[in-house]
Amino acid sequence: MSKQRNIDLSGNNSTQQPTAQPSEMGKYSTPELQAAFNTGREIGRTEGMLYYIKHASENMQKEAEKLSAKLQMQRAKV
Repeated sequence: MSKQRNIDLSGNNSTQQPTAQPSEMGKYSTPELQAAFNTGREIGRTEGMLYYIKHASENMQKEAEKLSAKLQMQRAKV
C-alpha cells in the first residue's frame, strides 16, 4: 500500500474507506450551502494566517532578546 493511500485511509479508521479527495470537497447542492462553506474556509485561512504571524512574531521577539543579550556580553568583553 502506498504512503498516500495510508494517509487517505487514516481519516476514517472505522470503515477503512478513503476520505474525500480535495477535488470532492466543498461541492454542495445549493448555492447557500456552497457560500457558507466558502466563507468558513476563508475565515479559517485568515485565522490560520493570523495565528502563524503571531507565533512567528513571538519567536522573533525571543530570538531578538537572546541576540541582544549576546551582543551586550560581547561588548562587555571589549
